[in-house]
Amino acid sequence: MIVDVLGSLDTTRPWWTPLRAWLPGGTRWQAQLGPLAKTALPDAPGAQPSPTASIPVAQLLNALAPAACPVRFTDQCSLPAGVAYESFIGQNGLCPTRDNLHDFFNGLCWFRFPKVKTLFNRIQCQQILHQGVGQRRGVIRDTITLLDEGGVFLQAPQALWESIEQRDWHRAFVQQRDLWQQTQVAIIGHALLEKCVTPYKAITANVIRIPAGVNACDIDEVMANALDKILRQEPLLVKPHCPLPVMGIPGWDAASEDPAFYEDRQVFRPPRR
Repeated sequence: MIVDVLGSLDTTRPWWTPLRAWLPGGTRWQAQLGPLAKTALPDAPGAQPSPTASIPVAQLLNALAPAACPVRFTDQCSLPAGVAYESFIGQNGLCPTRDNLHDFFNGLCWFRFPKVKTLFNRIQCQQILHQGVGQRRGVIRDTITLLDEGGVFLQAPQALWESIEQRDWHRAFVQQRDLWQQTQVAIIGHALLEKCVTPYKAITANVIRIPAGVNACDIDEVMANALDKILRQEPLLVKPHCPLPVMGIPGWDAASEDPAFYEDRQVFRPPRR
């Protein structure tokens, strides 16, 4: 059950820290769900199923949503046949939601990055209006999808960012390891969050840079403005993102303390020549 899975997460892991308030045991979860928030973990002797276990994800998200969230969540069956998902959200302010982890984490991304998510939806709607819904999304919609599903925002010193762009993973993760103490990492991709439920070495994100000097509380607004300018370019000649094997980030996988961790070329791939 989704709530049981959420209740078993180790929320001390760095990727969960910014979302902790909306997870079982967090302040928002406790305040909004009250007694129902006491999740019974699967390995608790004699534990009974939590009352929250049967709550639809849409209802759960609506209970947790901050006032600034620009959408409400509704059951997937609310999406009429033949209507594009993005268009339905844009026209109704309602996000069709399935009862799974993927859509739960999508909701948390709406909570944390309302301006970026609104921008993504607005541009998707414009593209659908002009081009329709076909087998191919087009470069702009593909870029949005890559970021919306697997994106990470990263604020990093210039030298470290250059190493990432060049895919010089030994330099980025071993030689410049101390520079990671000067970074901010913010996951925007909800599919990426879903992968982090059961993390594995090869998880790779699409990373886009946060400008220097931006505070954590301003990332949403700053990145929405930056992405708006980037995604207005047609054609989009330069990809605004590059790959990042996120489990290489210091502190994300205990095994990465050994430099040999980064010698796996199936994960830490050199640039194509």
